[in-house]
Amino acid sequence: MLGCVRFFLLALPLAAFAFGASGSVGADDILLAQAMLRVVHNPAGKPYIFFSPDGELGPLTKAAIETFQRDKQVSESPLPLRALRSALPNEYLGMRILPVSRIVYFEASASDAAKAVEEVQAYADFHPDFKRKIIEVMRRMYSVHGIVLWVTWDGWRRGFNQQAKISRRASWAGPGESSHHYGRACDLGFRNLRFLDGNGAIRNDDDWLQLLNRQFGKQSDQLWQLRNAIAFPLGLHGIAWEKVHLQLHVDEATNNARSLVRLLNLTGTMRWDVDSAGIESHYLSDLGRGGAFFPIGTAREIWAEMAAVKPLMGDLRTLRSTLKAAFAEAERSWQKWEPVP
Repeated sequence: MLGCVRFFLLALPLAAFAFGASGSVGADDILLAQAMLRVVHNPAGKPYIFFSPDGELGPLTKAAIETFQRDKQVSESPLPLRALRSALPNEYLGMRILPVSRIVYFEASASDAAKAVEEVQAYADFHPDFKRKIIEVMRRMYSVHGIVLWVTWDGWRRGFNQQAKISRRASWAGPGESSHHYGRACDLGFRNLRFLDGNGAIRNDDDWLQLLNRQFGKQSDQLWQLRNAIAFPLGLHGIAWEKVHLQLHVDEATNNARSLVRLLNLTGTMRWDVDSAGIESHYLSDLGRGGAFFPIGTAREIWAEMAAVKPLMGDLRTLRSTLKAAFAEAERSWQKWEPVP
């Protein structure tokens, strides 16, 4: 299947950047021509242009096109895209343009796309509906844009203990409070996206596209928008502060602390409640004794067996261990989690 897709994509750029019936030339066409002129060499072994592609048909670009046409004896106009593509060195094949930007990137391999999908297919800890939708996003992103998405190395289902090791600076969510715990969220980033820098060199970016962001600023956000344009209509949702993140539920309609309380009450003998008014949620429990609820502390404190139990009832060490055990039982029952407003 992916092999057929690759054949289609290899043929696509010639049509994708063809001119309209009027013969008009768009900025994307110009950018593509400039990118190829930057890496195709003249008989003297030098590129036809020495500046960063900008999508503008200025005098230097026009002169370079004329020189290329003369050197190659081609009459294709107004831009010799087919001739330029035929002259590309092998390492620059699969060159593509991110529309309405100055970003030139390269089509990824079908084998990389297949491998990324296979990793998700083989993963047992995703909710079935979430898995199906993530795979669909990955397949469409490659078939339409030639880009491989993958679940980042730390973007799979996350255990409570892993969450406890994440600093508050990175996330206020404590153990049990992250949507990553429950198989309905992942970090879906870009797999070795290759792009052309201003010097005509090919650069490999990371999952978060940090190199592209440094070079092209907010234009790199358009790549995330391409992903989201596929993901959101499928019923997946993002969160404002973390571009790489996708999840099955709407973040604004879900209270992760109250969702954890539901799971704790479902899986254990203690009764739980939460005060989630502040930046960090503070939990309360009846300690398994029925009746009044007592302040216990944050999820991080409970997991670290540092719960500030007031009033002190029984052996403090044993009680703290029992509270953590309730969280551990909730983690073992992660598949029973449901989002609560």
